[in-house]
Amino acid sequence: MDPQSIGMLAVFGGGFTIGLWYIVARNDTKLNMRQGMSPEGLRYNSGQPGFGNAKQQLNTKLAIVEERRRAREIARGRLAQLEAEQNVKKQAAERAARASAEQAREAERLRLAAIAEAQAEAEAQAQQAEEDAERRRREREEARLAEARNAQLAELEAQRQDELAAAEAARLAEIEAAREAEAIQSKQAAKAAMKELKERLEREGARSSDVQVSLMWNNFNDLDLHIVCPSGERIHGGNKISKCGGELDVDANVRPESKKPVENVYWPEGTAPAGQYQVYVHHYKKHKKRRSKDPTKFQLIVNSVGDVMEYKAALTHGDPIMLVATFEVPSMAERRRAKKELEDRLAALERGEDPEAMADLAPEEAPITTTETEGLIDELNERLEREGADSTFDGADGSELPSAPDLDELSGNQPNQES
Repeated sequence: MDPQSIGMLAVFGGGFTIGLWYIVARNDTKLNMRQGMSPEGLRYNSGQPGFGNAKQQLNTKLAIVEERRRAREIARGRLAQLEAEQNVKKQAAERAARASAEQAREAERLRLAAIAEAQAEAEAQAQQAEEDAERRRREREEARLAEARNAQLAELEAQRQDELAAAEAARLAEIEAAREAEAIQSKQAAKAAMKELKERLEREGARSSDVQVSLMWNNFNDLDLHIVCPSGERIHGGNKISKCGGELDVDANVRPESKKPVENVYWPEGTAPAGQYQVYVHHYKKHKKRRSKDPTKFQLIVNSVGDVMEYKAALTHGDPIMLVATFEVPSMAERRRAKKELEDRLAALERGEDPEAMADLAPEEAPITTTETEGLIDELNERLEREGADSTFDGADGSELPSAPDLDELSGNQPNQES
């Protein structure tokens, strides 16, 4: 605490002490020892003013002051209320203004956004239209290029097809040439085979017919010939005569009797049923003879209504039965039809014309020559005789053609198949 405050405190304390001393020291004062002090002051029955009046005056003044203070407080409260109301109104007005401004800004923002969106949409539409135009242009260009490519590919494919056709024609020509060469070799081999077969068949007293299967080999081993007929019945050593008329008339080397054996199955002329036949060969037994070593090579000759085929193979004892050949026997109706066609063609050939050859010739090509006609007449006459035709035709030089070619001639004039 500063010295000035201490001094003031001392002065006031001293004055208070002196006042208390003066009150106590006065002789004319009578104290009321009742609890508290009289509100009229400490002095009674005295005409001098006491503290009671002063208190009343003080209370009056205090009341006035309090009234004024309250009035000021009331006025201040009303003023504060008015100010608060004004502030509320001002704040409400400000909020309304801010809200209005915000609404205006929001409306402006929305307007600007709508304008921007409309511009963006217009730009997007313009871009989409441009892209569509570009896409259509590309599609037209691609379609044009694709059409050009397709045309080029079609041209290349046509060239390739032409080249393939030319290559195929050349290949077929080569195959045909090879086939002709093979047919010539096969005919030569078949002539020797048929000569040997004829000798063996005559030696064994075997019969020949229009449908006949013969098996030859060159050692003492026992090979068996099996034929499955169209009915399913099997002709072999245990069933030598079938219900359809086929007969195994020679069964060789059951005992080692011949170094050049033959087995033969035939059907009487014109009795073989039409259908497919299967020819099997089985190496049944290896005899203990010199020069009877395995594998045993064999030849199979099949005569199906004049179509003579030769097959070669080999078997060792213990091998499973082997399917060597299959062949078809035509029906009698087909034989008669083939015979009629051959007769008609032979008649046309004797007139110097071949209907089939003439149909294939171009208008500027010349007809077949006399030499070619003679060759065709010879071949067709042999086929006609093979089919059992009753008459023969003369060649181009007027000589009579052979009426019944033997087995060697048939084998020489028919293509043989060698496996």
